[in-house]
Amino acid sequence: MKKLLAILAACAMALGLTACASTPKETTTTPTPEESTTPVVESFSAEYEIVGTTSAGKPKNDTFIFEGKTTDGIITELNFDIIRNKGLEGEYSKKDIMGYLMNISDAAVTKIGDGYELTNLGINGYETKFGQYMITAVCKDLTEDSTFKDLTITNYTGEQLSMEDSLMIYQYLANEAKIQLTEDTPLKDLLAIFDLYKDGAFVEGTKRVSFAGFNGGRSYGEQIDAIADYILANNMTLEDVYEMFKTVNQQSEPIEERDTITGATIAFVGDFQRMVYMAIHGELFEGVTTHSTAEGVTKVEVVTQGYAGEIETHVSFDDSTKKITAITVRDDQETDTVGGLLTAEGSEFIQKLIDNQDALDSVDAVAGATLTSNGLVKAVQFAVEYYNDL
Repeated sequence: MKKLLAILAACAMALGLTACASTPKETTTTPTPEESTTPVVESFSAEYEIVGTTSAGKPKNDTFIFEGKTTDGIITELNFDIIRNKGLEGEYSKKDIMGYLMNISDAAVTKIGDGYELTNLGINGYETKFGQYMITAVCKDLTEDSTFKDLTITNYTGEQLSMEDSLMIYQYLANEAKIQLTEDTPLKDLLAIFDLYKDGAFVEGTKRVSFAGFNGGRSYGEQIDAIADYILANNMTLEDVYEMFKTVNQQSEPIEERDTITGATIAFVGDFQRMVYMAIHGELFEGVTTHSTAEGVTKVEVVTQGYAGEIETHVSFDDSTKKITAITVRDDQETDTVGGLLTAEGSEFIQKLIDNQDALDSVDAVAGATLTSNGLVKAVQFAVEYYNDL
C-alpha cells in the first residue's frame, strides 16, 4: 500500500485549471568561502489557482498558497493555505473551520418565548456504512430533561435515521466530551461541547466545532496544518514534499485501508503536487519531453497535467502514413474509477483520440473527468505539433 496519507475528497469534479504567477526561491543568505558553515537560507513562494465548479454546481475559485523558507535545503518555515475566491467578494480561508464541511458539527439554539428550541444539531463527516454523510437533527421543545431520543434526525435526502445509525454517527461528536452516547444522553451534555449550555442554562446562538472523524482526521483546516507540521517535523526538502504529493495518492483505496499522517486524512491530488512544483520551478511544465524512432515508428513522449498530477503519454506515429497508431499512458495518478478509466490501455477515450486525430477539437471531455480528458487531448495536440515539425 502506498504510504502516509488519505483523502476526504468529495467527488471527481469538473474543473478548469489556471496557474497563477509564482515566485521561485530567492537566496537571502549566501555563505562565503571563509564561512562555509554558515547556513544557506532561501525563501520560496507559490500560488496555484483552480477555477471551475463545485460538486454542487456553484462557481469555484481555490488558490493554493505554499510559501516559507529553507535552511540548507530543509523547509524550516511554512505557510500552507487554501483561499476560496481570493481577491473576490466572499474571500475566505479553507483552513478556517467554516471553510469546508468535513468532520464538523453545527449547533443552533433559539429562544422561543420562555423556552428554547434546538433548530439544528448537524454533523458532517465519513462513516463506512454511509460514506460521506450530512446529517441534521432538531428538537422543538428543548428542556433540561431533553435526551438524544427526543431528536428528529434526518440525512440530506430527508430520510429519517434509525436510532442505531444516529448513535453511531453522533458518537464522533460525543467523543469530544468523552461521552458514551446512548438514547438517554442529555442534550445539554452535547450542547456543552458548543458552549451553548453552560453555567446551568441554555445559551441562544450558533456554533461550529470540529471533531476527530473516521481514521483520525479533523476539520479540513486542521488537516492542512497537520500536513504542514508533518513536513516540518520530518525535515523535508521541497523535492521531498513534491515526491510525497506526487506518489502518495490513495484516492482509489478504501478509506478504512488508507495510511494517514497524524491528524490528516486528506489525500494528495494533483493540486498539491502542482503547488509545490511551482514553488520549485516558478511555473508548471507541459509539453514534449523526448522522442525516439525505431522500425518506421516515431514515439513522442509528452507530459501534461491531469486531475491527480502529471500524465505521461506516449504517442506513436507511423512514419509512412504520418498517422497516430497508438496512444499509451505510461504514468499517471488518476482515480481508478474516474480518470483512470480514460487513461487505461485501449480505453474508449484513447481510441476516440486516435480516430479523431485530425479533429481533436471535436473530442468532448468526459463528464466527471474533465481534467483527465483535457490532459489527454492536450498531450495528443502537443505530440502532433511536435511530430509535424520534425
